[in-house]
Amino acid sequence: MVKFTETNIINETSSNLKYYDYNKTRSNLPFQIALYLNLWLFPIWLIISIINLDAKYNNLSNIYKLIAVTIFLILSIFESLKLYLGYAGNLIGKIPELTSCWLISILIQLPLEMYLLFDYWILFHYSEILVNSFMVCLLFIEIITGMIALKNLANHHAKVFYLMHLYGIRTNDG
Repeated sequence: MVKFTETNIINETSSNLKYYDYNKTRSNLPFQIALYLNLWLFPIWLIISIINLDAKYNNLSNIYKLIAVTIFLILSIFESLKLYLGYAGNLIGKIPELTSCWLISILIQLPLEMYLLFDYWILFHYSEILVNSFMVCLLFIEIITGMIALKNLANHHAKVFYLMHLYGIRTNDG
C-alpha cells in the first residue's frame, strides 16, 4: 500500500511542473507569421529603397539628402535587429528580446516609416509607396500581435514562477 505524504505530492507535482509547464514553448503563431512575412519583405524593401534613393538623390535638397540616407540606414539596421530579437523572443520564449523587438517597432520604426510614407517633399516613386505601405501595415500587425505575445509570455512566466515558489522548487539556472 502506497502512503501519500506531503513530500511525495510535492515531488510528483514538481516533476510534472518541470516537464509540462516550465519547458513548454509559448510562441505566438500570428506574431511568428508576421515576422516571417517581414523576413521575406525586408530584402525587397531594401532593394527598392536603394534603387529609388539612388534615382532621386540628385533631385533632393541637401537637408533631404541627409534625412533620406539617415532614415534608410537607421531603418535597415534596426529592421534586421528587430527580426533577430523577434525570432529569439518568440521562439525561445525570452521576454527581454520580445520586449526589445516590440519597442524597436513602436519607438523607432513606426515614426520613421510613417515619415517616409507621408512626407511629400521626398519625391516618391510608386514602387516606394507600395513597399512602404506594406511595411507600415505589417508593422501595425507586428505591434498588435507582439503586444499579445508579450502579454501571454509574461503571464506564463509569472504562473511558472508562482507555482515554483508555492511548491518550493529550485531550478538549476542559478
